[in-house]
Amino acid sequence: MFSNSVADYQFTKEIKHGKFGSVYKANFTVNNRVVVIKKFSLEAENDAELKKLFAEILCCRQFKHPNINKILHSFISEMDVFILYPYMCFGTCQILLDSIFINGFPETLIALIFKDILSALMYIHTNDFVHGSVRANHILLDSQKAVLSNFHESRSFINHGKKKTVLHGVSQKKNLNWAAPEVLDQNINGYTEKCDIYSVGITACEMANGIQPYIETQPTLMYTEKIRGNVPSLLDRSTYTMLLDDQGKMPFENPTARRSYEIYSQRILTDDFHQFVEICLNRNAENRWSAKKLMTHAFFKQCRHSFISDHVKKCRTDLQNNPSMEDEIIEPLHDDETKYSEDVQWNF
Repeated sequence: MFSNSVADYQFTKEIKHGKFGSVYKANFTVNNRVVVIKKFSLEAENDAELKKLFAEILCCRQFKHPNINKILHSFISEMDVFILYPYMCFGTCQILLDSIFINGFPETLIALIFKDILSALMYIHTNDFVHGSVRANHILLDSQKAVLSNFHESRSFINHGKKKTVLHGVSQKKNLNWAAPEVLDQNINGYTEKCDIYSVGITACEMANGIQPYIETQPTLMYTEKIRGNVPSLLDRSTYTMLLDDQGKMPFENPTARRSYEIYSQRILTDDFHQFVEICLNRNAENRWSAKKLMTHAFFKQCRHSFISDHVKKCRTDLQNNPSMEDEIIEPLHDDETKYSEDVQWNF
């Protein structure tokens, strides 16, 4: 269906660029299908990154679900690996938080997104995998659905034909703010698929408040707070006054200290949403609901007569009016023509 020749792909936009690889929007000229292409150099002096890439390809090849970002095709040309993904017109939820929903997504849209993401997690968990890095930056959105992406931190309970009861270890430091306390503990008790449910709760706060969790908190303090059971909360009229100190000011360590709180003190989020987040962020993993049970929560009643397309019309207009979103034909970059930027991450 897809070609192994780079010449058959018209690269129209560089989405992200990093030290070991780049991500492009491209047009497959044979049938004019728009795709996303991740280009990774085999000459990169980082075996760990290559292992992650190949592990992600093997993992994704095992999955077949409408809410999991699938690999359409992959091939090697000269010293580069090219991996093709479906094009999701709105990109990641993190992009929308940064550009459009700066004070957080509407609650109904969050419910619609997590209905899809929990469906994906239920499938992953049923197949004895843990995603390991659920966050807004790893959720892609178009006008029809949300999909879960970035599987290089996924782990399987199946090892040498035998199923383990728990998993151990964590390798991705940049995802620690979304990680469950039992993952951070790194003790002999290990963790289960319920760690993904905790990350759903953190991500729900991230998407509702428009703020990355623990963004201004030192890792040690973040870990201590999670162990104590203190977690981010949904910011609305019911929680705003609880966050104020004795002088009516926000505590200095709160990541939202520099943001205007007028919008939070005036808005109202449903009790069902608050309860949904509380269930996900329960300190005791055994008390967290499974992905399957969470999909039956009353929080999702608001999805019955609503669709993602109803809420993203404004997104399409705003993105189309943004000059930086316009495409222009570019030539595939070669390693010797490119200066890499180490501080840019790419996630697909």
